[in-house]
This record gives sequence, C-alpha cells and structure tokens, in this order.
Amino acid sequence: MIKKILLIYPPLPMSARYGKGLEKIGAALPPLGLLYLGAVLEQANFQVKVHDSDLLNSSLQDVINQVKEYGPDFIGIYCNTSNYHRVIEYANDLKKIRAAPVCLGGPHPIIEPEKVLANQSIDFVVMGEGELTIVELLNGLNNRQDLRAVKGMGFKTKAGEIIVNPRRELIDNLDSLPFPARHLVPLEQYRPAPHHYLELPMTTMIVSRGCPFGCLFCASRNVWGRKYRTRSVDSAIKEIKFLTAKYKIKNINFWDDLWGLNRAWTEEFCRRLIKEKIKISWSCERRVDTVDLEILKLMKRAGCYSIFYGVESLDQDCLDAINKGIKVEQAENVIRLTKQAGIEARANFILGLPHETPQKVKAMIKKIIKLNPDYVKFNILTPYPGTLLYQAIKSGKWGAFKEDYDRATGYFATFLPKGYKNFEELENIRKYAFAKFHFRLRYILGKILKIRSLNDVKKYWSGFRALIGV
Repeated sequence: MIKKILLIYPPLPMSARYGKGLEKIGAALPPLGLLYLGAVLEQANFQVKVHDSDLLNSSLQDVINQVKEYGPDFIGIYCNTSNYHRVIEYANDLKKIRAAPVCLGGPHPIIEPEKVLANQSIDFVVMGEGELTIVELLNGLNNRQDLRAVKGMGFKTKAGEIIVNPRRELIDNLDSLPFPARHLVPLEQYRPAPHHYLELPMTTMIVSRGCPFGCLFCASRNVWGRKYRTRSVDSAIKEIKFLTAKYKIKNINFWDDLWGLNRAWTEEFCRRLIKEKIKISWSCERRVDTVDLEILKLMKRAGCYSIFYGVESLDQDCLDAINKGIKVEQAENVIRLTKQAGIEARANFILGLPHETPQKVKAMIKKIIKLNPDYVKFNILTPYPGTLLYQAIKSGKWGAFKEDYDRATGYFATFLPKGYKNFEELENIRKYAFAKFHFRLRYILGKILKIRSLNDVKKYWSGFRALIGV
C-alpha cells in the first residue's frame, strides 16, 4: 500500500546552470509545481515530504539520506531537459537503496516519455498538468486497477512493455486546485536573486496557465497548453491575504508564463488590491502587445513595481524567424510607457537567433542603451526538444546544432546561426552585451540613486560582483 510520498527537486549546481559568475547570485525559489502536487496529495490523504535540493544545496548523498530516513513508498522527481541525465543517475542510485516506484514529471518526460521509461530505474512518467493524474495513478496502484485508464501518464508493465496513455484534458477550473503546500518547505529560507524583489520577505505565485501565442522557441505549451486559463480574482486575492498573514510576505513575483492577458481580470484584480488596501509589492511577466498606458498606471496604483517583457530581439528579421508576433516599435514604445507609468521596465533578450550576426547584436545594444530599461537579461537561444524551433534547427535550418542536454539552460550556446564564425564568438557576444549595458555610468548612477536601505546596498553589491565574473 502506497502511503508515504517523497517529491524531489533534484540537485543542479548553480555553476552548471548559470556558468561562471552568475552562480554567485543564483536564486532558489519555491518549487510551486511540486508544492501544488503536495497539496492535492495531502487532500487525498497521502503523507508527503518535499526535498528541494536547490534550496538545501543538497548532494546526491543528502538525497539518499533523506530516502533512508523517510522510507517513501513512492518517489516523484522533477525533470527538465538540462537536468535529465543527472536525474537518471539519481534515480539509479535511489533504486539501489529503496525499491519504491520512481516517477518523473516536468517538461522533459512530456517530450520523450518512451525514452525516459526505457531507463530501468524509471517506473512512471506524468505528462502535463499533474495534479489530477498523480492522485489517480496512486489510487490506481493501491486499488490494483488498470493504469491504462489513467490519462496523462506512462508506465511499464510487469513484462517490460512501455505504455504511454493519452494526454489528460487541461484543468479548466484552476480554482478547484488547493493553494500550493508551502508548509512542506522552509519558506523563509528561499533566496531570490538581487533583481527578483523590491523588499523582503518575498515569494512567488501563479494565477494563470497556458499561452495562446506561437513563439517557436517556447516549450511551456507542452506542459500548460495554448488555452489561456486564469484563477478567479477572489482566489488570487485570498492567496495573497494568506501569504501576508501567515508568512508576512511583502513582495510577490507572479511566475506565470503570461500574466494579465485577460484585461478585465487585470482591472478587477488591481481595483480589488486598491479598494481593500492590500499593501503588497508585486511584479509579473507580460508581452509587449498586451499593455497600454492606462492599464500600466492602474497596475502601478495597485502595487506593481516591475514588469518583465519577453522582447527577445530588436531586429525584426530575428523576431519574425521565431514567430514572436510583435514589432520592434511595439517593444520600444512599451518600455517607454512602462517607465512613464513609474514601473520598472525589464526586458529579456535572446542572443543567437536565426538571421542574427554579431553586428546586429552590437546595433541592438545601442538601441537598448538608448531605451535604458531598468534591467536586462541576455539568454542564449536554446532549442528545446518538443518545440517547432528544435525541429527546424535539428533539420539543419538556419545554422549548426550541437545538441547537449546538459547545457540546455539558456546560458550556453548549442545552436550556431550562420552569421557567426563559431560557438565561442556567440558566447563572447553575450559577455559583450552584459558588459556594454551594465557597466555604464548612467546605469550605475541610476541604481545608486534608487538606494533606500542597507538591504538595497547588499542587493546591488551582490549583483555587481556577479557581473564582474561574467
């Protein structure tokens, strides 16, 4: 009989994820996916422990010790593409000390369920939204039911046959899910990166799932689908009140892939925060074609201090190649409007896009410096399995591909556009972009003028030290 469940967020060294320098300020944020699973499992009367190796800086031996101490009947492990090989190694070692079923969930098992299940140490995979699937799977095992009836999972029969069931329908009513089981982790120990917060304590929330847009590089639709779904405003407000009352939270980062697509929802949410005088600082991620000055001003009044936009590039050919669906002028205008509304304008850029050249990047950096966003992140294009971009690049379109799951983090070059001489040139252009944007007198003075407390000094100093190491 399965009763005790162990959910593991696996170890992934900061240096392996971020590379030299940035590992010094790498964040450890609550694993909301596992905490949602923990919540539904507890509702179903299972006993649950969560081991977050990111937070605890755990070694494999630490995880093994946790397994020995707890004695789980079932082990679930989060698995994305960049940690896939490590997760398999962990599962192999865990199987040696505990003959409990091992189940992988997360982005990678969705893409390659048969390949994942071919590993001797993996018994099950959960594909997509796992809250309903995991409970049905465990109840099915306990009741000796036919697992072929459980949608959204794959498994191996006793004879070793690999079975992958049909995908489960998306959860339309997100209010039906309990709040994440944050009591399963030491919430006060999580550490945001310097740019993740305005004030502490800070935590994360999710109020929507899915994205209807068609960016070729994005893998999130494999998990959440393209149908955009939101929790009710009542549910979101209730969770915020819970976090401020129980954990004294002052800052919330909305970790949705696309926050606020529904304008009516956004307006109601902001007006509720204002009307009920809920004092909380918050940030979110949005597309540049989903806001205007009116909604930005309302968000500011409601406590929004920062918006992170997925701009990706300021070259139209590059944007069109990845089917971003925006115009350069839109991105430039929204950054100006956001700053005008008194909200920090943050922007993500992806280097190494199809049609890109070092010369284009240098021209783009000049534009970015002129716009002067409050924060800029430079990733390197990672073709993730299961995306349309991956399929195109794998076929030889646009350049050379050196597939390496272990380096699929967004900080290392695995795809080389035809406009670059070699992978080293691409990784160097990222270093150039970082230095050119951040090591400017205007930018540094702007940060100094924003200092209001000793905490601000510590935040900016740690960020500066990390940039030196880039």
